[in-house]
Amino acid sequence: MSRTLTKSNRDTDVAGQPGARWLVEQVDSVRRAVNGAIDPVTRAKYAQFMTPPGIARLMASFFGARRPKLRLLDAGAGVGSLTAAFVAAMLGRTEPPQEISVVAYEIDPFLAGHLKSTLVLCERACAASGVRFTGAVRQEDFIAASAGQCGGDLFGQEQELFDCAIMNPPYKKIHSASEARQCLRELGMETSNLYAGFMALAARQLREGGEFVSISPRSFCNGPYFRPFRRYFLKTLALRQIHVFESRNEAFGDDDVLQENVIVHAVKSVRKPARVDLSVSARADERPRVRHVPHDQVVNPDDPNAFIHLVVDEHGARAREHVSQLPASLGDLGLAVSTGRVVDFRARDHLRPQPERGAAPLIYPVHFSDGFVRWPDPSTRKPNAIIANEQTAGLLVPPGVYVVVKRFSAKEERRRIVAALYDAGMVSGGCVGFENHLNYFHRQGEGLPRDLAWGLCLFLNSTVADTYFRQFSGHTQVNALDLRTFQYPSQAQLRVLAAKGPPDASDQEAIDAAVEEVLFQPA
Repeated sequence: MSRTLTKSNRDTDVAGQPGARWLVEQVDSVRRAVNGAIDPVTRAKYAQFMTPPGIARLMASFFGARRPKLRLLDAGAGVGSLTAAFVAAMLGRTEPPQEISVVAYEIDPFLAGHLKSTLVLCERACAASGVRFTGAVRQEDFIAASAGQCGGDLFGQEQELFDCAIMNPPYKKIHSASEARQCLRELGMETSNLYAGFMALAARQLREGGEFVSISPRSFCNGPYFRPFRRYFLKTLALRQIHVFESRNEAFGDDDVLQENVIVHAVKSVRKPARVDLSVSARADERPRVRHVPHDQVVNPDDPNAFIHLVVDEHGARAREHVSQLPASLGDLGLAVSTGRVVDFRARDHLRPQPERGAAPLIYPVHFSDGFVRWPDPSTRKPNAIIANEQTAGLLVPPGVYVVVKRFSAKEERRRIVAALYDAGMVSGGCVGFENHLNYFHRQGEGLPRDLAWGLCLFLNSTVADTYFRQFSGHTQVNALDLRTFQYPSQAQLRVLAAKGPPDASDQEAIDAAVEEVLFQPA
């Protein structure tokens, strides 16, 4: 495969000099050519999804730094689109800085070569504006280099400090035994994804008052896997602004990436601001809608999980207000939520395609229908049953009534939280196995009263619960931890809701009307 790139003949801006617009256009022509030249294996290896110019300009616009000398860190820089956008933004000011210096990391030698060319273009544009520029490309692993090859705590070394950090970090899971994971662990940073490691290390290398801007998946905002990262990140940086895109394919549509991404702007400081700006737009080039939200509503200081809530409109604000006023936690209700115990590939020898003597029902998401578990399903390829014996006894739960919730939904599915009622009396009357793609509500490992369970099922299937959930969850997984963080109606309210609500979950309007009447209307 050829990787020869054609040089654009546009080498001046409208004023005839290499300025801000010229710089971004030149680098984006390289980005587009390079994007078409990267083979899929290399892209997967380095998780390469380069930043389009509109996103890069939007990110660069968040910086407020006014120092005469600015030192920028760009980790995982690719061809340098973000660096170019940053330099262009600084040159576009009425009073640009006197000097800009850049340290850009890029491990891929192909991209690093083009990154060096980008820094030459940055130097040329700066010279035209009378700004001194120095740039260095470091063709090495950012995590290993920043951690000093895991040689100790960064605070115990002579550490580079930066005024600004801008990044589109690689999105890639890292194995628990990998070198990158070990490096981060030795520095007290536990995370399962490269992008969180990049963000944490960049935050650590900012000087006090330094600014951080990144675009990343929204998945770090909730869930157990990113909890250590959230705690470190929010302790180190003070949030200033978080930008949300209305469409999943806006940020990296050129690469057919369907992902909820956010742009985070934060400042190195232990003092938390009174408010955080939450902005939203359909596209990078349109004027965003901005809400000024108290910091405590974005990150509840009493939340040990440090979930980040993004309430970007009044509809979401009403949902948050409603749910926060509910009186009960799961503990108050005497309930718990757990993940289904049956991991099918581990129990393969005990699974059966259809019910048979000596087998218990095995419930998958495919068994959900209008708020109830309909079992068996003769049309599904999934097993319908699991043999009940000594080997599987620990995978089954006692007969009873349970509320089950899908752990995963399709990326564009209308609802994130999808709940159904499992009633042993409507199925087989015996023990049951819940597959690992389900969460189930129980009382000390056993079933619930039916009216309480149906009220809970209706509440979880309501629009207000789904809207509230989306404020802190940007991915399609519903973790048991997420469900434990909810505020819930009281037992009395759930029983009234069961009596007033519809007989199934097929009528969303009827569910929402009942929830509004029972839970949120003044007494």
